[in-house]
Amino acid sequence: MKKTVVLFAFLAAILSGCTTKSSKYHYVTVPNDPTNGRIYTLANGLTVYISHYNIEPRIQALIATKAGSKFDPHDATGLAHYLEHMLFKGTEDYGTADYAKEKPLLDNIDSLFEKYRHIPMTDTAGRNAMYAEIDSESYKASHYAIANEYDKLMTAIGAQGTNAFTSVEQTVFQENIPANELEPYLQIESDRFSHPVMRLFHTELEAVYEEKNRHLDNDFSKVDEAEMAMLFKKHPYGTQTTIGTIHDLKNPSLKDIINYFHTYYVPNNMVMALSGDINPDSAIQLVDKYFGGMPSKPVPAFIPPVEAPITAPEYKTVLGPEAAYVTIGYRYPGADSREADTLDLVTQLLSNGHAGLFDIDIKQQFKVLDAYAWNQTMKDYSVLTLQGYPNRGQTLEQVKDTLLKEENKLKTGDFPDWLIGAVVNNLRLQQMQQDRSYQSRAYSFVSAFTSGQDWGCLQDEVNRLAKITKKDVINFARRNFNNNYVVIYKKTGNDTAVEKVQKPRITPIQTNATLASAFLKRIESEKVPEIKPIFLDYKKDISHLTVDGILPVYEVKNNEDSIFDVYYLFKIGNQNSKLLDPALTYLEYGGTSDMTPAQVQQEFYKLGCSYNTFVQKDQLYIYMSGLTQNFVPALKLMEKVLADIQPDTAIMRKVAGVIAKNREDNEQDKYYILFQGMYQYGIYGEHNPFNYTLTNDELTDLKAEEITDLLHHLTSYPHHILYYGPESPALLATQLTQYQKLPKQFDIPPKPSEFIQQKGDNQVYFVDHDMKQAEIIVLEKGGRYKQADAPLSSLYNQYFGGSMASVVFQDLRESKALAYSTWCSYNNPSDTTESCYNLAYIGAQADKLPQALNGMFSLLNDTIPDYSQLWSTSKTEVLKNIETNRIIRQNELFSYEHDQKLGINHDIRQDIYEKVPSLTFEDIQHFHTNKVSGQPYTILVIGNKKDMNIKALAGYGKVNQLTLKNIFGY
Repeated sequence: MKKTVVLFAFLAAILSGCTTKSSKYHYVTVPNDPTNGRIYTLANGLTVYISHYNIEPRIQALIATKAGSKFDPHDATGLAHYLEHMLFKGTEDYGTADYAKEKPLLDNIDSLFEKYRHIPMTDTAGRNAMYAEIDSESYKASHYAIANEYDKLMTAIGAQGTNAFTSVEQTVFQENIPANELEPYLQIESDRFSHPVMRLFHTELEAVYEEKNRHLDNDFSKVDEAEMAMLFKKHPYGTQTTIGTIHDLKNPSLKDIINYFHTYYVPNNMVMALSGDINPDSAIQLVDKYFGGMPSKPVPAFIPPVEAPITAPEYKTVLGPEAAYVTIGYRYPGADSREADTLDLVTQLLSNGHAGLFDIDIKQQFKVLDAYAWNQTMKDYSVLTLQGYPNRGQTLEQVKDTLLKEENKLKTGDFPDWLIGAVVNNLRLQQMQQDRSYQSRAYSFVSAFTSGQDWGCLQDEVNRLAKITKKDVINFARRNFNNNYVVIYKKTGNDTAVEKVQKPRITPIQTNATLASAFLKRIESEKVPEIKPIFLDYKKDISHLTVDGILPVYEVKNNEDSIFDVYYLFKIGNQNSKLLDPALTYLEYGGTSDMTPAQVQQEFYKLGCSYNTFVQKDQLYIYMSGLTQNFVPALKLMEKVLADIQPDTAIMRKVAGVIAKNREDNEQDKYYILFQGMYQYGIYGEHNPFNYTLTNDELTDLKAEEITDLLHHLTSYPHHILYYGPESPALLATQLTQYQKLPKQFDIPPKPSEFIQQKGDNQVYFVDHDMKQAEIIVLEKGGRYKQADAPLSSLYNQYFGGSMASVVFQDLRESKALAYSTWCSYNNPSDTTESCYNLAYIGAQADKLPQALNGMFSLLNDTIPDYSQLWSTSKTEVLKNIETNRIIRQNELFSYEHDQKLGINHDIRQDIYEKVPSLTFEDIQHFHTNKVSGQPYTILVIGNKKDMNIKALAGYGKVNQLTLKNIFGY
């Protein structure tokens, strides 16, 4: 149990303490912990979790503090999040060319911001004048700042995934580093958390404004905030948000941010999680060396407000442009409570994606379009969320009633007796899958620490869930599912109450990209043990089999655990048949001659196996995963379903309704419109793979027999199998021979429709959408794929637009504060029949669009700036990534598939590794000039027309406003 009163005795039983002969550091372990985690506590109180797992020579490194938004002062919300951003700006030692000269200017900026925040919001002239002074002083200070030097340091040591996030109870800083770079990493992070400097604040403030506006454009975020505000009238979970209010964002205090850092960023309030190819004994010595000197001090106690019971449902409506849905929220005790375990189980009983009550009794029965349940376990309270999407013609009130009626079955015990056991077994499988990821281990460690949960308790949870009985579930439901909920109706409409954060006028700052601090030079010069790359040998690493003389099978042996993953890859896709998409949807709802649709889904779940399908323009995947002991039953079941799925006119009619409603919802999703529909339109033109689909009328007229005939015939089309699992090749071949019904010869698939990639003609395609931001893509068609270009394009992408240290990011975000997110990438096609494309992206406030586009095109068309430091670290990053990243498990199979389609017969990374060291800056400049600069382009823009400067867009070519009919085709 998790209850506090029994915790001490429980810990004494399951924890063991150790001190190795070679180390003076005491640590705690948990018996039968599959992560083999060690938990250290340094003398200054810093908690350190270490898990050794040498699947590849890298380490997932996380540093976190119990400093989330619930600790923000009520009159300075967003402080923890602000600080997260500022801890990327460097220290007294790096991020600066001369800190002694920079500091007086920074001190003055601090003071100016204090004056600024006390000028009344109504005094526009006074605030503008003060901000102009801040802007002027910030420009002077930027002459000494070296923007993004933290990112350059991480690039220099080969780090990946440089980022951070803030939530209600934690701020987490994340890096994935080469195993031989642990000491340099610790040196950098020690300085980062000991001597941070809040420089380049006013441009980073712009980035936070952009983030807030993106948040306001996200309907899901708005609903989540509403749910928390209704559940928590006193607790900061609901009374304030992580990103903060617009008022507080407009009135920041650097002094408050610094005080917050000194209050909460102390070792006794922090954790470091290291997981991967690491020696715990030597690692803890290094951690102590660089972090042991950080002084500890008491942290203010947080006394959680006690919420009053919810005795009657509360309702709220949220408006936004995206699809309508209903959310129901319940509030429960926190992580350290008796209820936490049962809530985890109950959530899975309701919704597990396969055989939960929502899955079988609601979704399978077409009672709503979609339904989910999930829970958040936080330190002080937990939240259970139910969510449902309506069918066409269905009201949100009806969806709400359907969810509550289904939930009520837990009170009466109206669910199968076997379901609890099946949930527990599937949770064990999920835990196994999670533990085989060294990255997941690190995040689990951090979550345990920041939520105040004991690691042993977390590891033992599935065993505790196995002891929960059906009666326990019934009693829990009767106690906790009453009128104690809140309801949010998310309706499609214009939210006139949303206020966008207006951008202040700022002068582009100096980024000093050619400079490097002595700290960076020292890190670069440090010698670390060599790690040699390991390249795939497709002939040796993959077993090549042929079943019945016709079916190719490619196998990679799983020597780690008992999990299998199998993929059927059919050489038939959407361009061959418009029926494939509806056929795969029908597969989710259809039954066989002796199994109902529900029984099919339940049987897969009982086996601890899952399956998914996915179709592209030229191929179709069917994927299964589970425990090897159930591989044969799962294989037989999958084959049975494909061969025996039955036509049902009523189900077909309802499937058509599901697809039609999903289409309507997708038409309201800005990212789906841009990155799916508009992107394909920009590549192929009006006739493209995205809109090559059945019209709604054709969908309505579709016969169930047409769909089932296609599914029955599927295995008669050319296909092959990818298998990752413990079985030997010989046994696998025997099993497939026995249970796969294959023709003597594969049939020829229907002739594919042809789609022609278009060369840009300098036109703009625009979609009017209700949103605060503008999202922009610039496409430039390149030539056909050439293996010889792989080293050039890899280095070009790293240097020019592929990271926070890149030319594009430094110019558009760091210097000019024109975008929250921006990048550029020269992308390879999926096969030899198509062309490469350069893709540049900007996510910005709509009123910044003219400057942002101008800035991007200047970078695309001018010669690339020559930053020697960035050039050096970019080369290092490319090489270190190849040295320390391993293509493993089923990814070996996918790498082989990818390379085969491009006509590559070996691991292309070997070419990159051998040739990048000799590439010169002139080579990259030549690549840019020939492939990107001055090329015909297509611009894709989605945003609110009334906020757009259409005249500015017209300066780039004819502006074509696309309708959703143009994009979606139906």
